[in-house]
Amino acid sequence: MKLRLHWAEQYEVVREYPPFEIDSQQFPELELEMLQVHNAGSTQDRNSALADLEHKMHNTMTDRGETIFSMVEPYHGKYDQSVVHSVGDEDAGFLQLTEDE
Repeated sequence: MKLRLHWAEQYEVVREYPPFEIDSQQFPELELEMLQVHNAGSTQDRNSALADLEHKMHNTMTDRGETIFSMVEPYHGKYDQSVVHSVGDEDAGFLQLTEDE
């Protein structure tokens, strides 16, 4: 018996874009969420506050008819400036059966 196999590796990656800044003077509707991020006492609280901030940025329309998130464009046009990081076990490989046509 013969099996045609190949090795595959699975990675989880994170693509990180350059930093950007938001200002509560420019976007006063975000001030409460920004304070919650600033005052978070634990990593879990900070991650929750960041998720709330992102949600509000995606769902708050400005006078120009855009969301705040689209106005700050945290990733638009910055793909070449981004950095990819592997996450997790880099030896996560496995055999797979190759399907012959």
